[in-house]
Amino acid sequence: MATMTSSPSQPGTAAAPTKTLLGLELMRFACALSVLVWHYQHFYYVAGVPVGFSREAQPWFEWLQPLYHHGFLGVQAFWCLSGFIFFWKYAAPISQARVGGWRFAVLRFSRLYPLHLLTLLAVAALLALYRQQAGADYVYGHNDAKHFVLQLFMVSDWGGQGDWSFNGPIWSISIEILAYALFFALSRLGLTRWWHAAAVIALTGGLYAFKLTTHPVVLCVFFFYLGGLTQRVHQALPSLAARWRGAALGAAALAALAGTALAALDALRPMIYVALLTPAAALLLLAWVHPRSARTARWISLLGNTTYASYLLHFPLQLALATAVGQPLAERLPLGSPWWLLGYVAVVFALAAIVYRAIEVPAQAWLRARLMPAKR
Repeated sequence: MATMTSSPSQPGTAAAPTKTLLGLELMRFACALSVLVWHYQHFYYVAGVPVGFSREAQPWFEWLQPLYHHGFLGVQAFWCLSGFIFFWKYAAPISQARVGGWRFAVLRFSRLYPLHLLTLLAVAALLALYRQQAGADYVYGHNDAKHFVLQLFMVSDWGGQGDWSFNGPIWSISIEILAYALFFALSRLGLTRWWHAAAVIALTGGLYAFKLTTHPVVLCVFFFYLGGLTQRVHQALPSLAARWRGAALGAAALAALAGTALAALDALRPMIYVALLTPAAALLLLAWVHPRSARTARWISLLGNTTYASYLLHFPLQLALATAVGQPLAERLPLGSPWWLLGYVAVVFALAAIVYRAIEVPAQAWLRARLMPAKR
């Protein structure tokens, strides 16, 4: 969710080939939207529990039912898209020693940490105000000194934590950092071929299926390398004859349609459905989304660039609203109105676009200029 912003060769600049990946930008936006809809239930929380909450009473439930029930799986789709981008952008430079460990770490740190730190401090301050009013924490309850330190170092979900804390959604970024480290190590060893990705998928898929560990990094690595395998397939498509390329995309479309039908009939587990749909949708959108208008391309790119900020900003916004308006919000705000939902989503993404341009990009450039100065 925080990947398609810069080239490994020129810190702080936009990667020119990104225009060919606009389909993934749309997917990133869809994933962020699914998480926002899933977390709409937070509005019904008083302290740490939902009060008067009915899932079916949420706005446009008939149309948004899959997101209200399973929108959290947008996180797994995000992991898959991250794997695609990392294989596209970093696999070759790392394996060829053109991107070293320090450079790779700075690229990721400068992209992720500034907004994480800002939202962490904002949530900590807002929680202090909320506690004075409600006598307890809002939604996430493990907001003590230990968990603050874990959050500060972005290791909140590596192990040893009680549960989600402070700005809860950051948990998936914390886990993804472990996938970054594994990806760098395997790439440095030259393990970037499609069969290497397939082997990692098989290993982590087996660990998950047989419940040999419950650590979320297993599922993260599975989806990350599923994205990597998808990138290798996408990379190979142009070398195929037109009829075989069409057959491959047809198979992706058939897989997406069949998976959707089976999921609608409750014949396919949601997690498996996401593992099937995300690669298929990525291949199809990459083939189809090539707008002729430069303005349209810029808008699609902007939608993709708002995803990280929207992911980290939506909970602080909910907490700020609960603190300012008072509880329960369901008695003070028209939470069941579709217009309220639309307004909420619009505000989140509008603010995310502002934060991306005014905070994320400048902070990223500032950190990279100081931690990774250009060679002379």
